[in-house]
Amino acid sequence: MIKTLVSINADLASSIALRYACQLANLTGMLLQTMHVVEPEQEGHSPGTGWVRRTWEKGLLEAAQTEIARLLDAERAACPALSVPMMSIGVREDELLHELEEESYDLFIEGLLHSYDPSYFYRKIRSKLFRKAPSSILLVKNLASLRNIVLMLENEPELQPLIATFLKIFKGTEIGVDLLHYRFQSAGRVSLIDKREATTSLRRGEPDEILRSAERMLAAEGWNVRESLVVHDTPDKIGDCMKDYAMVVSCLPRQSGMKNELLEVLGRVPSAILLCRE
Repeated sequence: MIKTLVSINADLASSIALRYACQLANLTGMLLQTMHVVEPEQEGHSPGTGWVRRTWEKGLLEAAQTEIARLLDAERAACPALSVPMMSIGVREDELLHELEEESYDLFIEGLLHSYDPSYFYRKIRSKLFRKAPSSILLVKNLASLRNIVLMLENEPELQPLIATFLKIFKGTEIGVDLLHYRFQSAGRVSLIDKREATTSLRRGEPDEILRSAERMLAAEGWNVRESLVVHDTPDKIGDCMKDYAMVVSCLPRQSGMKNELLEVLGRVPSAILLCRE
């Protein structure tokens, strides 16, 4: 059973992430644990130390519990598996990291509303939480029915962790899966190519071999890939190829600078993004 931590706040992003997580739980049987962190420094000036501060923090937690209970009650009918939420007070990233590390979760889920300005997405990927989280990460941007998933492939070394992450979560389900081997190029060229024609556009037939390797790995576990594609194009065009998928699976980029082309693609995609670690 996949052990999953879902970060929640009393906001729309968390409501969408929670509904998506419940879809996953109903499909895969994963175990969901929700967690909300109250950050005192964001709630106004601290009243001091000792008993006074502890009393103030207790009041913050009680108020937050009421808000979070309303959020969970609204989703419980569609997701009976929801347990009592964990409540914590402190620095949000530190508290979530501590929980992920101490309890050995397989997956961390967080909501992030889709925006055509990808700067917030970049900041999220570069955050301490995402850099140090020991588990795979699922960022939910929109609520979509889990019908189809695409696995983004770049090179051989990432095949094993990426496919292992996908299989660990979705083994035993019948969800549709496509493979996409991507290569970036500068603006002004093209295009989406069927894998049978890949060698005419990409050197030495390497993408074909990567796709075949991925197909063999999935077939060994009983999966039939619906479609295998090669995309040789600009980041915005590659992003357009994936906008109709319910989930995009990718390895977490090794470098998360503002100029990272994979981040540009993932920032543009409105789908949920599952990030595995190499």
